[in-house]
Amino acid sequence: MQRKDVVSWTSIIVGAAQHGRAEEALTLYDGMVGAGIKPNEVTFVGLIYACSHVGFVSKGRAIFRSMIEDYGIRPCLQHYTCFLDLLSRSGHLGEALNVISSMPFEPDEPTWAALLSACKHHGDTQMGIRVADHLLSLNPEDPSSYILLSNVYAGAGMWQNVAKVRKLMTEREVKKNPGYSSIDVGKESQVFYAGETSHPMKDEIFCLLKELDAEMRKRGYVPNGSFVLHDMEQQEKERQLFWHSERLALAYGLLKAVPGTPIRIVKNLRVCGDCHTVLKFISSIVKRDIIILKLLLGFAQDTAGRQYEDQDCDTQLSAVTIRLNLVIVAVAPKSLWRKLS
Repeated sequence: MQRKDVVSWTSIIVGAAQHGRAEEALTLYDGMVGAGIKPNEVTFVGLIYACSHVGFVSKGRAIFRSMIEDYGIRPCLQHYTCFLDLLSRSGHLGEALNVISSMPFEPDEPTWAALLSACKHHGDTQMGIRVADHLLSLNPEDPSSYILLSNVYAGAGMWQNVAKVRKLMTEREVKKNPGYSSIDVGKESQVFYAGETSHPMKDEIFCLLKELDAEMRKRGYVPNGSFVLHDMEQQEKERQLFWHSERLALAYGLLKAVPGTPIRIVKNLRVCGDCHTVLKFISSIVKRDIIILKLLLGFAQDTAGRQYEDQDCDTQLSAVTIRLNLVIVAVAPKSLWRKLS
């Protein structure tokens, strides 16, 4: 381009940010400022977004301050949302709460739900309960908020609150989407739901999972019942974990896929912490790579914010492209690959 204006600079900065290329976005910003182009509101949304997805907390704070002090731009709700996402993702929960309390906008349901999700992720139970109580007082409308509230209260052992949330879900006809995992083997595609016992290969799947469970326990695996958010005995929690959908899909893949090839599983929900541990154990036992692809509406990013364009899926839902979030949770060293006996 012969002449680069604020629109062209901002477009490429936002594009880099959305594709997880934070350092590239920040370098472009330096070039923009060096060329004498004044950034606008959209430029700073892209920059803070970029910092959020790679954990550049100090840089994000500096950019937020610079936007106000150096360029006189008054932050809008979108700026605050990106900044809160940066702080929450990075575990700066107290600072995030202070920002919510001091920002000149009334924090809405998604804002409180995002902070609550971060409290759950970082294990801050005390703050999580306070945020959950506030979110509940807002009479949330999004079904996912109720699921999050139930999970946070269950994690804290506050079963009366869990019952209250579930009663509200029933009264308001809030329905939770069931978790499922799918796997393609050759030309066949199979979908598994948690606790499923109707699959034609259920006996073979059960036997393989039992064998793997026994071997994992020999290697130090202890089921983590805290990921079962119901008031029940440990033995029943372990039984529920055993039948999680990704484990069923994995066992099917090990039984049907070509020996030595990676196992790729698509999930519609996040992998629980116990299954994450199990997948790593099984990868070590069978010497196979295990890759989890999480269905997302929007951008395809892993936990480091990188985007995997080659994993895009052309399926449409409500005119929004569904893409895949690639997360390699367990990788076996290639030198140790061997056939599953």
